[in-house]
Amino acid sequence: MPLPTSRNGPLFGQWAGVMPKLDRLALATKFVMALHDVSRRNPTSWRRISAIGARTGIKGADLERVVADVAAAGLVEQRADDPSVIILTNRGWDLASSVGRHGESVPLLLIAHEIPDTKPQGDHA
Repeated sequence: MPLPTSRNGPLFGQWAGVMPKLDRLALATKFVMALHDVSRRNPTSWRRISAIGARTGIKGADLERVVADVAAAGLVEQRADDPSVIILTNRGWDLASSVGRHGESVPLLLIAHEIPDTKPQGDHA
């Protein structure tokens, strides 16, 4: 019998098309940490969202959602004249720098309330 995975687990497909908030936090953590890693040598350089997505394996709608989440949380800034590039804000640097001290997802759990609720609206009994 195979071990449960995200694809064959008992909750797979329960909220089809909706990413649970914890998964969104994990992807946001992964994205911010990758951006932090590539920005260490030159923190004032703007980075392509697609490059960070490729580095993390986040793509498509998930990448768009993660970028919107981390921007809404004030961790990154998108350039006004070219929204395909981003840079870490001071808040993003502070949270990413604290990951090594507190564990991978703890710092971003502090901003969990700033990521919009992902539960479907309406009654789903």
